Amino acid sequence: MINKFKTIAISRTDNIGDVVLALPVAGIIRQYYPEAEIIFIGKAYTRAIIESSVFVDRFLDRDEIIANPSLLQALNIDVIIFVFPDHPLATLARKAEIKMRVGSFRKMHHLWNCTHRINFTRRRSDLHESQLNLKLLKPLGIAIEIEKTAIPPLYGMKKLAPLPERLNKFLNTDKFNLIIHPKSNGHGKEWPPLKYAELCNQLPPDDFNIIFTGTQKEGEFIKENFQSLFQKFPSIHNAAGQMNLEEFISFIAAADGLLASGTGPLHVAAALGKLSVGFFPPMAPVFSQRWENLGEKAFHFELEECLYHHQCKKMKPCKCIESIEVDEVVTLLLREAKKK
Repeated sequence: MINKFKTIAISRTDNIGDVVLALPVAGIIRQYYPEAEIIFIGKAYTRAIIESSVFVDRFLDRDEIIANPSLLQALNIDVIIFVFPDHPLATLARKAEIKMRVGSFRKMHHLWNCTHRINFTRRRSDLHESQLNLKLLKPLGIAIEIEKTAIPPLYGMKKLAPLPERLNKFLNTDKFNLIIHPKSNGHGKEWPPLKYAELCNQLPPDDFNIIFTGTQKEGEFIKENFQSLFQKFPSIHNAAGQMNLEEFISFIAAADGLLASGTGPLHVAAALGKLSVGFFPPMAPVFSQRWENLGEKAFHFELEECLYHHQCKKMKPCKCIESIEVDEVVTLLLREAKKK
């Protein structure tokens, strides 16, 4: 294809998992416009995710652009794609006179801020989030639909920082290194602590090295709920609050697998080709149909239908997530660990 676009910007200014699932937009653009510079605009705390992709040439901090709008003009961007609606950023893109500004038809502010508005619905679609994102590429002459199995090679998360030496103490090369990330920062329905504890008691310590991870804030929850495990098993560790995102990505890459609800680290593990095992509730729009982890070794657990007539939307914790049996998860982990 003739490269009529020299600089293409992708904007996804929300959370880690959402950003991971937007990376395939860059992967597809690279296939169609191999010579174009691909810029990814995101929040500062997702920078490590974005810069890990071989398909992205440059990261731009959303807040820096808001503070200094001349950044958009200086880059001579030909196209900006708002994968996630961002009213202030879209306004600045219009004022910067970026020629092609692509966004959802369903956001009112895109009526005057975007030159191209794509009419599709996320909430009522049967497609996965990563597939829906690709619909926004139609104005670039990229009108394709791909299967979910074609998504993993499009992440491109291959530019990883070396793992700091201080984190090697949590890993054991003679065992299956399993990360358990029990919290979701409020972004997912969570499997209960008692289930994680039961799982840890069932996994053979001679075969599994288990590392609990989370933010510094989540570290208190982990310490409160799993302290007895740390005292009982030398093969179970608490690494919560001890890594920044760049280090956490490298740590996931160095481990063998990760267990979590439908949250950012689950998608990172899937994108890195690691064993990723997720828990999802059977209800739109947070079900696996929209948000499942996609990767070479990606698995998830989800009931076929809501047992509580969709009352889980109003219930915390989610009873359907709680109904996922520990034995099923243990069986999967034992099977996959044998393949190491």
